[in-house]
Parts: sequence; C-alpha cells; structure tokens
Amino acid sequence: MRNSTLRRARWWFVVSCMALTACGGGSDNVASTGGTPAPASAPAPGPAPAPGPAPSTGSLTFPIEVLGPGAPDAPTVVATNLTLDADAVTQATRLAVQCHRCGQYNSPEFQALSKPLTKVTGSLRIVGARDGNNAPWIDITDANVTLPDNERAHGGINGGLLTLRFSVPVDAATRARLTASGDNRVEFRFNGTDGNSNGFRILDLQLQDAGGRDLLSMPRTWADIGAEKTAGREASSADTAAGQALWSGSNLLRKSPIVDMKLRASCSSCHASDGRDLQYFNYSNHAIVQRSRFHGLTEAQGRQIVAYLRSTLFSKVPHVPQAAPWNPPYQPGPGLDARPIAEWAAGAGLGAVLPDAKAFVNVFTGKAANSTASVTQAQLDAAMDPGPGKVLNTREMPVPLQFPDWNAWLPIEHPLDIWTPEPGQAQGLFETQGNDGTNPIKVVKRIDDFLKANRNPNGAYGDWSHLNAELRERAQAWLNDVGSKTIDFAGGGRGSRVSGNPAQPFGGEIGGRKLQALMSSQTAATAGLPAAFTQEAFIERALFGVIRWMGVKQWELAHTHGLEGRQDWLHGTRNGNQWTGVGEARGWPFSWPSVFYMAPHILYVPANGRENYFSWEPRLVSFYRTNQWYQLQMTVNPGWPGASEGPMDWPYHLGFTTAVVDDLMAAKAPEAVSATHLARYFQVRTKLAQLANTDLPFNQPDPAAPTDLFRNKGHQSRASLAIHKLGVGEVVDRGPESWEKTRFRLLDSVTPGLHLMFVNSSISLYNTLYATTTYEQWRRCDPNVLFGSDPEPKSGFRFCLDAKRTPLPTTSQGKPHLVGGWVDWTGEQYITWSVLSARNHGAETQRLKTFSDWADRMWRE
Repeated sequence: MRNSTLRRARWWFVVSCMALTACGGGSDNVASTGGTPAPASAPAPGPAPAPGPAPSTGSLTFPIEVLGPGAPDAPTVVATNLTLDADAVTQATRLAVQCHRCGQYNSPEFQALSKPLTKVTGSLRIVGARDGNNAPWIDITDANVTLPDNERAHGGINGGLLTLRFSVPVDAATRARLTASGDNRVEFRFNGTDGNSNGFRILDLQLQDAGGRDLLSMPRTWADIGAEKTAGREASSADTAAGQALWSGSNLLRKSPIVDMKLRASCSSCHASDGRDLQYFNYSNHAIVQRSRFHGLTEAQGRQIVAYLRSTLFSKVPHVPQAAPWNPPYQPGPGLDARPIAEWAAGAGLGAVLPDAKAFVNVFTGKAANSTASVTQAQLDAAMDPGPGKVLNTREMPVPLQFPDWNAWLPIEHPLDIWTPEPGQAQGLFETQGNDGTNPIKVVKRIDDFLKANRNPNGAYGDWSHLNAELRERAQAWLNDVGSKTIDFAGGGRGSRVSGNPAQPFGGEIGGRKLQALMSSQTAATAGLPAAFTQEAFIERALFGVIRWMGVKQWELAHTHGLEGRQDWLHGTRNGNQWTGVGEARGWPFSWPSVFYMAPHILYVPANGRENYFSWEPRLVSFYRTNQWYQLQMTVNPGWPGASEGPMDWPYHLGFTTAVVDDLMAAKAPEAVSATHLARYFQVRTKLAQLANTDLPFNQPDPAAPTDLFRNKGHQSRASLAIHKLGVGEVVDRGPESWEKTRFRLLDSVTPGLHLMFVNSSISLYNTLYATTTYEQWRRCDPNVLFGSDPEPKSGFRFCLDAKRTPLPTTSQGKPHLVGGWVDWTGEQYITWSVLSARNHGAETQRLKTFSDWADRMWRE
C-alpha cells in the first residue's frame, strides 16, 4: 500500500533540466475548490494564436514550454498528444498537471497600456482525437482546477509555490472525444502577459483513474539542453558579435508587449553580466528567443543572443544537468556537498522538496524521508543536540519548503529604469551617487577586478587558499560592501523606508517617486488593487528592484569566482600576518545583507495598518515568501559563531516560521500543512543553538564604551538567546485557557505525542546551553539602563537575568499564566512559567529537574 501511494505521488516531483522567463520575479496565491470544478467558458473569438511547437508523438517530452512573446491578442498554444489504450479511454477521470509558473506572481503593471492586461496566465483543453475543435478551454484558476492542500493553503495558482500541482476532471463528454490511439490532443494556452510573464512550463502530465493511477504508458523524456549548448558553441562570429551587442546594449529593449517603453537596462543588467545564469540554469534556446521577443526584439535577434551565450559560455560555465529554471537554486538535498562546488547552485531539484512534516521529522532524525519507523525521543534529542562540534548541515537536509526559482531572483524594474537621469543628464542616481567605495555598481566592479587579479596561480576553481592575511581581510570587506552599500543607497531600514527629513529622502523614496510619476490612473483602476498603487507600494517596487539586483550580483560573483567553497578562506580575523578563518565547509562569503534581505518582511513599506507584507499580495503569501528567502539564507550562509553573527536575523526567521502558521490556522488550513512549518521551526532553532554555543563571556563590557550593551560581548553570547529566542516557553502552552494553547500542539496531527517529544528535546537543548552556567556568569538586568528603545529588563536584545523573582500573573480563576510578549514579562517569569508549563505537558522528569534546578540557582531568594 505504501509503495503504491508513493508511486502515485512521485509524478508531482519530476525534475530534470532547462527553459525561461526573465527579467521577472515571483509571488503566488491559494484557495481552490474541491470536487468537480466548473469549466471556464470559451473565450471570445480573437486573432489566430501564435504558433507553438508541433504536437509530440510517441513519448511525452518535458518540459512542455508554453512560452511566447506575450501579446494578449496573439496567445501561444502548444499541444501534446497522448497515447491511450481502450482501458484508459473508459477509466480516465482527471487530467493531472505539474506546472511551473502557471500564475501571476509580481507587482501589477502600472504604466499606460498599449494592449490590455491579461488576468489569467494559462488555460488548457482536452481536445481528444475526434470532434474536439469545439472543446471548451479551462482557465487555470483556483476556481476552475482542483489543488492539493499544500498548494491551496499557500495561495493557490497565484500563491507561494512557483511550481504546483492541479487537476481538471475528465467528464463523459471529454471521454467521448478520446480514442484508443496516439492522437489524443491536449492543448495549453498562454493567454498573454500580466506585464512580466511570458508563459509557463508543464513538467508532468498524467491521465488518471479515480484511484490516482496514471493510465499513460508513454515513456517520458526530457529536452537535452546540453545538446543545444554543444551545437551552439560553433555559432558564427557574425552572429556572436551581433548577439553580444544585443545582450549588452542599452535602449534596445522595450518593457513588454503591453507597455511600449524603451528600457535603459540591457539584458546584461538584469542577468549576470555575461549571461551565465541562463547558461547555468539551462534555459532553452526557445525560451531565450521568446523572452527576447517579449522585450521587443525579433526572433532572428533572439537567435543571435543565443549564439552569443552558447559560443562564449560553453567552456566557461559547466553543464549541470540538474540545473533548471524550475529547480530552485540551492534547494537542499542529500549528496550536494559531494558534488563540485560549481554544481551546488543547481540544488537538489523539486524532487527534494519534502511533502509533509512526517517526511521532514524523518530526515531531521537521520532516517529516509519515507520511513515508516517511529521516531524515538533519543533520536530527536540527538537531532537537536547543540553540543560543541555539532553542525547541522542545512545544505543537505531536505525541507518541506519550495525555495524561490531563478526568475524570482531577478529584478522586475531594474535600478537603471527606476533611478532614471534628470533632464539634461546622461546618468541617473544609481550610477552617479557615491564613489568607488560607496556606489553599488562601482563596489561590484571593485571586488570583481580584485578577484580576477588575485586568482590562484594553480588555476583551481574556487581555491583561495593562496591569499595572504592582508588580501583575505580586503576581500572580506569588499565582498560585504556589495550588500551594505546597496542598502545604504536604498536607505532606511525594515519598516522605516520614509526619511524623517523630507529634504533628504532615502534612495528608495526617490526611486518610488520616479516610478509613481509613470503611473497610469487607468491602468491602476483596471488592476482593482488600490493598495498596490500608493506611494508606499512604489517605494516597495524600487526596493524590490535594487535588492534583487544585489542578489543577482552576489550570485554572479560567487559563481564566477568560485566563492561557494570553504568559508574560512574569506571570512575570519587578521592579526598581523596571521589569518584565523571561520565558517563551514561550503557556503557564501557575504555577510549582512544577502539573500535574507530579499524577503517581503524586510522590503515592505507600512501603510494603513499593513505591516510585514507587500502591498500587492495577500499577507499569507508574503509570509510564505519570507520563509523561502530566510530558509535559503540559512542554507547558503547561516552565519558565523555567535548569537547573531552574519547575514541571518534569527528571531525574524523563527518569528515568521510561526507567523505563517498563525495565518494558516486563521484560514483554517489543514493541520498537516501547518505542521510542516512547525517541524521545520526546530531545525532553525537547532542551527542557531549550535552557532551560539561558544565560549563568549556572558557579560564583558567594551572598555571603550562600557555602558553600550550592544558592544558588550554578552550580546553575541548564548546568554542573549536564553529567554524567548531559545526558551522552552515558545513551544508550550501559555496558560490554562483554550486561547492560550500553543500552536505546536498541531504536531500531534503528524504523530500522536510528537509535540511532547519536541518539548523534551527543547528542554535538553536548553540544558546543554545553560544548565552548567553559574549565577556569577550572568549580568543582572538594570531597569535604569536602556537597551535599544526599551529598559534592559524588557528589551528584546537582553542577555541579562532579573535580579529577583516576580510572581506570575493569574487568570480570573487565580491560575498562573504568561501574558503577552517580552515587554510584558520578566525573564524570570518566562523561565519559571516554562518549567511549570512543561511539567503540565508531562515533560520527562530528569531533564525537567535539571532545568528547574538551574532556575532555582539563578534566583536564590
């Protein structure tokens, strides 16, 4: 039974290589209906569709690229033929599809339109083999297709998952059009662009019976992009030169088929400058040509760009078959560390995305994902062990979270088209502000030139072991400047993107104003989404563009120069001629900020009560996307030893892991969907605890600034995590009332008793970090000292313990509970409640006693 279930499920996770849709980002939405969806009415007759590839015969070849120039008055139709036997014709009940980017994921178009916006990206119809010319088209929307729980709960067709599954029914009328032959035609239609998309890809297709069995016996093959690359390396010099000029030339592209505006940005502006991202992620020739047409070039010019990319990059960029436009970069999976570092960016593929919390708990505890064996307390304790020398490998541990695809990294509006020149000027603010050490473009060039000039003479890709301490220190600083100078240019910080001084606006504000000046009120009215056309929304667009540019440049530097290997070569401290490096066996070298900063939670601009999510999408979808970027950051570089050293902001990652669960619960999503995030929460906690388990003193002021708690070494010690960040109180009930029950009880829907096991392991993790510490090691909170904007005893940054005990508040029935957040209770109250609540949950006696005894030693009175 288990094996047959796995066979039915496996089709959803087909993975291989190739295809395209660029300069574009991602975003999605969910809420599907169950049962039999009503088919969409056939569209009104229009111009003939743009021709697509000829129908397949004999085998099913993937991906089916439903890509085109994007003009809504010339939709692209691509067909494939299914070979059926007589049983399949009579037993078929649904067509099941796996689709990459079948929805609309980005900020809505805002400029004047030359052609109407398309509201639905894709449609399909089952034509069959007879009398099918009038077969109805079914729009691929939440209302018209059936979605699995995970896709539906996270926003549906336009939601958080960029590759998703859906099915449409095969009714009696549809079966009547099928025959026992190889001529059963299925058509997919790209209806036209929303301003960003130029199509989608079908990654799997099944005709299923009522039990989910695939009735197709056709062999499945994958397009060979390696062969395309090999054939393209011999392109003519004339085509290569013409393609290079098209690739790097400014003012050659138009924004889209529906906005006839010339772009200052070139292809090389949004992508890696030499185009290596398209070569590496195996975008097909067809995909590159169609995106070129989307931006106003001809098909012949698109082929010249292909010629340039294939001929110049064939010997520079390795062919990695598992890299693909739909396979999320760096998606964790077993065996990645054993591959050459140049292959890491390809990730482990969609097949490595775990289906549920049970599978994740299995791999978290060292088992196969599909193991049916029970998880033991000892196994979970070992998985969450933060002891010295323990390193949880986030690069290889699969997670039940689909990372962003490569298109989601790319800008929608490029900085050159956001910060355009003022009248009479040739360059805009992004090009002119600052000098070689502060301007984002110039600091990228500076570190790129440095890395080229200092390559290892042995010629080994990614080997930086030859650099002396001085050069390593310089490389470390200049690599970090790529991110830090970009956010300096953007200005402000999370949640505060509007300057307090109107005479000195932030860069993001200036860019937002320039974009807003291009807004068409008619286009905005058509979108029906007023929040996406406010001042704040345009600042978000500007920030989105410049920070995506930053992420692409960091990837380009890392991948071009092999900066994804040993972290200790390029991160550490210099003492004279000595270099002390730190880091993991593999990882990015960039510190704050990096891809963590690409999350909606970081880039949003608050307006009218909206916080922590983008103006153009539902909060739950933005929260899911924030989880994607935060988890990706923990994968490519979780940071350095200490409580929060590097590109991760751990409380944000933990907080948004639970925040997406709270929104799922409010939406009454299935408990199993919420549980996938709750299980992953403990992976995040464990990784943080391992990094924080250092010998840094709990209270050592900086002699140069003894009252500055941010400069006290205790701020980076594990003492700063002892309350809400790694505290047991986060995963237990906060009181006796139903509304005080912990969200983590949903883990029992995975396996009865699993929540208590995680409580036990959380106590053990805490004991490992703190149970042997003494009263004298800790700083005592001083209510007369500010730490951030709050008194030290109430500060979220605190690394102190309270001087004395304070009774817990009680309910109206006189029962103790813990109320509010960290500004509402003392650290002592939090820890006292943690012991009490864990006991009420039935925590294992000995580990709870160790925890309780430590607390008693910390407050002696």
